[in-house]
Amino acid sequence: MTSETSDAQPRYTYTPFPQTTTVHPLRPYYVPQNTDHYYTPLGNVTNSKKEHNHQLINEESQGAIKEIFSLGLIKYISTAISNPFEVAKTQLQVQYLPNEDVVPVTVEGKNATLDSDEEASDDEGIYNSSRKTLDSSSPGFRQPKNADIHGYIDTNIYDESTRPAYMVPPLENGVWETVKTLKGHPTEGLRSLWKGQFTNWLYEIGHVFLQPTFEGALNDAFDLYDDTIPLIYLDRVGPNIATLIVSHVVAGVILSPLEVVRTRLVVQTASSNHKKYAGTFDCLRQMIKEEGLTSLYWSHNLVPSIVFHTVCPLLECTVPLIIDRVFHINPADSPILYGLAQLGLNTLQLLITLPIETIRKRLHCQIVSRVPGKSLETVVQTRKAPYVGMIDAIYRIIIEEGISQTFVPRQGNHRRRSARRQRSWLDNYGVRRLYHGFYLHFTNNVIQFFFQIMNGVEDDFKDF
Repeated sequence: MTSETSDAQPRYTYTPFPQTTTVHPLRPYYVPQNTDHYYTPLGNVTNSKKEHNHQLINEESQGAIKEIFSLGLIKYISTAISNPFEVAKTQLQVQYLPNEDVVPVTVEGKNATLDSDEEASDDEGIYNSSRKTLDSSSPGFRQPKNADIHGYIDTNIYDESTRPAYMVPPLENGVWETVKTLKGHPTEGLRSLWKGQFTNWLYEIGHVFLQPTFEGALNDAFDLYDDTIPLIYLDRVGPNIATLIVSHVVAGVILSPLEVVRTRLVVQTASSNHKKYAGTFDCLRQMIKEEGLTSLYWSHNLVPSIVFHTVCPLLECTVPLIIDRVFHINPADSPILYGLAQLGLNTLQLLITLPIETIRKRLHCQIVSRVPGKSLETVVQTRKAPYVGMIDAIYRIIIEEGISQTFVPRQGNHRRRSARRQRSWLDNYGVRRLYHGFYLHFTNNVIQFFFQIMNGVEDDFKDF
C-alpha cells in the first residue's frame, strides 16, 4: 500500500519561477523580477505611476492642442466673415477728400456762363450734369491739365481723366456701398475684400495669448484677485483695472507692427503693376529695410497705439461698473433698462474711439523712408503731406475735409453754391470723416440689445 502510493506520479506538479544561471547560495530560490512577463503588485507600482503620469501628460497636451486648433479655426472664420466690412471701413477712414478751398474746382469751360434765371430754373440739371464723366471729344478734355514742377500731371480724385486706373472714385456713402464699389472695380474685385485677413488673424491670435498672460502675471505679482472674477464683484476695482489696462497696452504695443501691416495691405492697390507689398512678412521686411528696425515700435505710431489701447479697454471695462454702481440697474431685475443703459454707453464709447482709430490708420499709411523704395499706391486718395501727430491730424481732417466737391455744383452763381455749402456744420467741417463705420457698429450694438431683451423675457417666462 505504501509502495504503490510512493511509486505513483502526482497528478499536479509545482514549477517554481525560472532560475537564473547564477544562484546565490543564501537565496537559492530568488528570481530577479521581470516586469515584462510577470506581474507583482509591489514590483510594478513605480512603473505604473510613470506610465499613468505620461498618459495624463499626453492627454493634457492633446487637449491643449485641440483647444488651440479650435480657437484658431474659430478666429479665422470670424475674421473672414468680418473682413469685408473692415476693409470697406478702413478705405473710408484713410480716404482724403479735401474741399474746394484746399483743391480748386475744375471747371470744364472757361467761358461757360449762365443767366441767373436759367440757373434758378435749371439748377438740378446743372447739378446732375456736373457729376457725369468727361467726354473725350469735349473741349474741356483737350484743355491742358495742371502739372507740377517736374511736368507730371496732377492727379485729381474728382477728375476721371487724371485719376489713376487703380484708384476708385470718391467714396461718399457708407460701408455697404463701399463694399459694392470695391467688388465692381476692375483692379480690386471680390478678392480684395479679404486683404489683410491673415495679418488680422495673426494679430487676434497673438492678442488672445499675450494679454491674459500679462494680466495674470501682474495680478500674481501684486497679489490681486483672479482676473476671471468680474469687476462688479470686487470691492476695490482700481488695481484690477490698472493691470487690465497695462496688459492691453503692452500686448497692443508688441503687436502694433501687425496693425500697421494690416492697414497698409488693405489700403494698397491690388494691381500687380503698382502693388508694393506681397504679403504680411514681405511688408515687415520692407518696413525694416526702408524705415529701419526701430520704426516697428519707435515711430509716429507709438503714441496713437498707446492712447488707443488705453482708452478702449478702459471704456469697455467701466461700462458694467457704471451701470451697476452709478445707475444701480440689475440685469436680472430690469433687463430692458440694463440693455438701454449698455446701448447708450456703448454708443458713447464709439463716439470716443472711432476718431482715434481713424487717426491711427491714417498715420499707418505714412512712410518715413530712409532708403528709396517703391511708393505705396493706394486704392483711395490719401493725403500727400504727412500729419505731424494726432492733434494735427484731427485739425487737418476737420478743416480740410468738409463738404466734398461732388455735393457742390461746379457751375452756377456764388449765391447758390454758398447755399448748398451751408447745409449743416457737420457738412461744412470734416467731422463726419472721423466717424466712418459708426452706423455699422451702432447696428451691431442694437442687435445685441434686442438679443439681451429677448433672453431676459424668456427667463422671466420660465420663472413665471
